Amino acid sequence: MRPIDQALSDDEIAAQCRAWTDELLADLEGRSAAPTYDGTINSLIVLYRTDENSPYQALKHATKIRDYDPSLRLISKTVGARQIPALRGEDFRRWYREWGKGGLTRRAHGAIRKLRSVLSYGVEQKLRGSSQAREILSLIRFATPEPRRVKMEYAHARSICLKALELGRPSIAVTQAIQWDTALRRIHIIGEWLPIEEGDTGGIIRGKTKWRGLTASDVSVDKVLTVLVTSKGKAATRHDLTACPLVMEVLKASPLPSVGPLIVSERTGLPYRENYYSQEWREIAEAAGVPVDVWSMDARAGAISEAEEATGDLDAARKMAGHTTSKTTLVYVRNDDLANNRRVAEARAKLRS
Repeated sequence: MRPIDQALSDDEIAAQCRAWTDELLADLEGRSAAPTYDGTINSLIVLYRTDENSPYQALKHATKIRDYDPSLRLISKTVGARQIPALRGEDFRRWYREWGKGGLTRRAHGAIRKLRSVLSYGVEQKLRGSSQAREILSLIRFATPEPRRVKMEYAHARSICLKALELGRPSIAVTQAIQWDTALRRIHIIGEWLPIEEGDTGGIIRGKTKWRGLTASDVSVDKVLTVLVTSKGKAATRHDLTACPLVMEVLKASPLPSVGPLIVSERTGLPYRENYYSQEWREIAEAAGVPVDVWSMDARAGAISEAEEATGDLDAARKMAGHTTSKTTLVYVRNDDLANNRRVAEARAKLRS
């Protein structure tokens, strides 16, 4: 049993207990579900998630918890009791509208995509009603969400860092600063909790998950941070933290640890689970006056956009981001065309003179 910091207020203790309970429920989710199909969407989702032959098992753990599981929970909560053989096209259209209310088109689009995957699995298994429902869904075209254009600005990043330090949350300040100055993904900084592999008993373990991520040993004596290859399409990168102004400003107030994980939650004494980092980051961002439409993930787009604008060199931004192709980098460049067109006009004028 983990001790609770007695210096916390009653509200903070309650929040910490709720967080631990949610983490426990997440670890236990789906383990006791009986793999039987009764014609409902819920039963098909349970099979999709637990069947060892399901394509769900081939997904990366991070993809499951960040992309698939939230959508599957939304589907189960809202329409899970519906019988699949009774579904009609009007059902799918209505669900899409409901899931997308309030500007949540991206959420609705993601849920429809996951529903297609679940029904496709049902077709593979020849489960009653799946084939007809999947065919109906394939005939319907839904609006594709617009590419995200919001990016974090330097002022946003710095205000979050300062507010986090003020509130006694240096872990979030350090993470935000490294995100901004290096364009690393958040998960590559805070690490992630992954299923334990057979025979792997070392390291930081909680339940059936083990933490993997950056540690103090990944930062050299001269403060060069090395991040190994973490995903397809991303190269290993090294960053000189002494050349990162925001990082150095934060480190004056909160130095990096000499041993152990690079980022540890002040509330739990352990590395963050990503969903809890997101919640706590949002609270600090709002306290810092950062607009609600700016997300933590937008730090990467902001950093890459600033790099491209400052250098006028997409390839330089690509290398900083660790991308293997410029096509990937362009997804993150969210500058308008004014600065680029101004540079082009000046270069053309210089050529004529």
